[in-house]
Amino acid sequence: MAEQMRRVASLFGDWPEAIIWTCLEGRMGQIHVDNAQSPQSALALYGRQSFFGFLAGKPNADLLKMCEGKDIILVPQNQAWSDLIEGTYGDSIRSFTRYATKKDTSFDLGHLQKLNDALPKEFDLKVIDRNLYDACLVEEWSRDLVGNYADVEQFLDLGLGYVILHKEQVVSGASSYASYSGGIEIEVDTREDYRGLGLARACAAQLILACLDRNLYPSWDAHTLTSLKLAEKLGYQLNKPYQAYEWR
Repeated sequence: MAEQMRRVASLFGDWPEAIIWTCLEGRMGQIHVDNAQSPQSALALYGRQSFFGFLAGKPNADLLKMCEGKDIILVPQNQAWSDLIEGTYGDSIRSFTRYATKKDTSFDLGHLQKLNDALPKEFDLKVIDRNLYDACLVEEWSRDLVGNYADVEQFLDLGLGYVILHKEQVVSGASSYASYSGGIEIEVDTREDYRGLGLARACAAQLILACLDRNLYPSWDAHTLTSLKLAEKLGYQLNKPYQAYEWR
C-alpha cells in the first residue's frame, strides 16, 4: 500500500495544493486511479456537498466521468487534461481563473494582530466549538466553514476555525476547508449584509495566528480576485493564476 501511494503521489509531483496533500494522506477526501497496480492517471476528489477534483497524470476519460453530476471545480494538471475536459463537455463546461498563493509566506505577526484588534467592539470573535459548528451548518453561506468534515468530532480533531458573532448570530468566519498534517486550506465567508466591514480580514488574521502558533501552515487558494486581494492584505503573495472548470 505504501509503495502504491508513492506511485500515486508521484503523479501529482510537486503540485503545491493543500487539498491534494489532504487526499494523499487519507485524512479526508479520496484518491482514484486508473489502475491500482500501475497507476498512470489519478483524481484527488475532495468534498461532501460541493467538490474539488484535481486531475493528474495521463488524461483518462473514466476518471473524468466520476466528476459528472457533482457541484465541482475541476483543476487539470496540464494542457492535455484541459483538452480532454473541453473536448468532452464543450459548451456545458466553463473555464475560469483561480489564484494560487505561495506556500512559504513569512507573516508579519504584528500586522496580523493589528488586523485582528481592529475588529469593531460590537462584534465578538469566537473559536468554533460544538455549538458554533452546528450554527455554521444552519445557513448556506456559512456551511463551507465546517461542512467538509464528517461530523463535529472530526472537525474538533482535525479542523480549526473562528467565527464573528453579532447579536449572537454568526456573520463571518475563517476556518479550515481541508486539513493535512502540516496545515490547513483556509475558507473565508461573510454573510452578504455584513460585507465590507473588515470582518473577514480580522477573522482570517486570527486563524493564521492560531495556525502559526500550532506550527501549521495556513494555505490560501483564491477563487476570485477579491479573495486574492484579501490574502495580500494578510501577507500572502501570488504564486500563479491557474485554469479551472465548472459546469455551466
